[in-house]
Amino acid sequence: MMILGFLFLLLAVWYWMRNRDRKGGKISALLLAVVGVTIIGFTHADNVDKQRAAESSSIASSKKAKSESISESKSESRDQAMDDATYTALAKNLTSQMASDSTLNGFKIAYKDSQFYVTVPNSVAAMTDNEQKEVYGSVISLLESHNANAPVSFYDGNGNAVARMTLSGGVKLYK
Repeated sequence: MMILGFLFLLLAVWYWMRNRDRKGGKISALLLAVVGVTIIGFTHADNVDKQRAAESSSIASSKKAKSESISESKSESRDQAMDDATYTALAKNLTSQMASDSTLNGFKIAYKDSQFYVTVPNSVAAMTDNEQKEVYGSVISLLESHNANAPVSFYDGNGNAVARMTLSGGVKLYK
């Protein structure tokens, strides 16, 4: 459309040049120029409207994406808080269950900083490496049986790290 407006303007200039001395020709050239400018103006205004609509759409989608991101992070933090509360309650429950079992008495499980901390009795720390791995593996299995998907670290009664859960679910002993 813009090209059509420019063609009208060129036609108006050409018509003006051809009919300089005739009054009717000048008026016709002036009318062609007005039509050309009007077409150019409407086309430009339409382009500006489309551009503004695209920008506002872009801004709206950006704001929507930002609000979705904020709501996702809020829901993730709620989920994390719920997981923290659930895992903390699970750790307390398992600790009390182990206290009533004669073979597991002395184990204490705590949950903080998105990780399980298991305090083991000195009798377990004095076992052979294979026996320790078996005991620690059973504690990991117990936690996993309750759908607890968090890292597990094992500490002796003095607070020294003795083992940790590996990424593959095994046990790595510290010596």
